[in-house]
Amino acid sequence: MAEALAWMVRNDVPVVNVSLVVPSNSLVEAAVRRATARGQLIVAAAGNDGPAAAPLYPASYPEVIGVTAVNARGRTLPEAARGPQVDFAAPGADMAAAGPGEGYVNVRGASFAAPLVAGLLARRGGGNRAVQALEAEARDMGARGPDPIYGRGLVAADLRVEPRSVGARGRLSR
Repeated sequence: MAEALAWMVRNDVPVVNVSLVVPSNSLVEAAVRRATARGQLIVAAAGNDGPAAAPLYPASYPEVIGVTAVNARGRTLPEAARGPQVDFAAPGADMAAAGPGEGYVNVRGASFAAPLVAGLLARRGGGNRAVQALEAEARDMGARGPDPIYGRGLVAADLRVEPRSVGARGRLSR
């Protein structure tokens, strides 16, 4: 992961999605700090180990934008991470995604929510202004203002594709 982040810094990639979680790691943390110091936005899945789980990384590094997952009704998944590492919530269940080979599968997990947020930030050109614009558009879902369940609010709800509408077959969880 550290090598991949270094490559993306060298190639001026403005927004990076990380749809995986690992324990705290000093090498990854240093790579995250180098990348974000150069203006790169790193968006990461907050994890699927439940609301009482220990913080997972890289989403829990303060420089990273952590994303949790919600279902079609906008409710956080029972297995979704909660805590100060959650910056935004996005669809991560009851939705279709491209599957292995051809066709679509029904997906579930924060790993599918994070790319939606990364894409919205990339569409806005990356940087702090993109984050501020996304926050201004976010729908406040939990306690008023930022909270440990929905972060700054729900985004990308309109990007969720109903699995039946594309003939999704099978399931993929991450």
